[in-house]
Amino acid sequence: MSRPPLLNQLAGLLFACFAVSGCYFNIEVPTPGKEPLVEYVLGGSGNAKVLILELNGIFSPDLPRRLSGGSGVSVAEIRAQLVKAQKDPQVRAVVLHINSPGGEVTTADVAYNTLKNFRNSTGRPLVASIGAIGASGGYYAALAADRIYANPTAVVGSIGVVMMRFNARGLLEKVGVSAEILASNPLKGELSSPLAESTDSGTKVLQAILDDHYSRFVDLVRDRRRLSQDRALEISDGRVLSATDAKEHDLIDEVGYLEDALAEAMTRAGLQQATYVTYQRKGRFSNPLLAQAGVTTQVNLLHVDARGWDLWLTPGFHYLWVP
Repeated sequence: MSRPPLLNQLAGLLFACFAVSGCYFNIEVPTPGKEPLVEYVLGGSGNAKVLILELNGIFSPDLPRRLSGGSGVSVAEIRAQLVKAQKDPQVRAVVLHINSPGGEVTTADVAYNTLKNFRNSTGRPLVASIGAIGASGGYYAALAADRIYANPTAVVGSIGVVMMRFNARGLLEKVGVSAEILASNPLKGELSSPLAESTDSGTKVLQAILDDHYSRFVDLVRDRRRLSQDRALEISDGRVLSATDAKEHDLIDEVGYLEDALAEAMTRAGLQQATYVTYQRKGRFSNPLLAQAGVTTQVNLLHVDARGWDLWLTPGFHYLWVP
């Protein structure tokens, strides 16, 4: 029995979205509950510690409810790790290890503010190390650091804001389905449904919000990187840069590896030696640094990575780079 035409079209649409996003699936059994943070040693020596805080994946506001099963960047997780670090007097500095193309605007902004407040309230050095990607919201979070490093092969930048609006009217019309939208006024109806026709008034409202978010990002780049307004605007056109170009444009301080960022953090903390640690919840996805160190934690979650496409399907504005 063949499927109805509508199902065929919807299936094709979903397949196309996942195909172009390069998604992969890793399906496992979910683990209930929230385990406490456990400290793992990654290297180094001595009583003093440097915490390596992973910002790996998409910034998403409703991460616990997503199919990612705990992967990605969560503000709640950042806060929990910083609280644990603040209570431990032996943690003398923090290094952000960033591999993120960004994500939802407010999540990235709250993450930045949380990191900034930790730095200001504790006086402990905060150094950022960009691995493969520190783009858009990922770079936004890096701006909280005292100093930013980026791997020689890193992609940096993508300063800007995007919002994708889906309009399903044409698809429904092809199968003979129409929608009736009841709202308190036309603008409310247009801005609340993907089945409404776009108007100049509605687009103007959304563009004003987008412009406000963009200005906030540019101002942050200007202030934190000590650039003139003209230089900040010039580099904030959405482009991505190599680490070398990012340094030439003063978006980062040094081209270097995680080890260089750790050395910088130790110098700023006045340490000759330190033990490098990270925090991880048992039963959660093991972060890349733990895997490199040969530390395994139990993983029994559902993981679906669609390179940010699931975020496009939710309403909102994004500091996000998904080529």
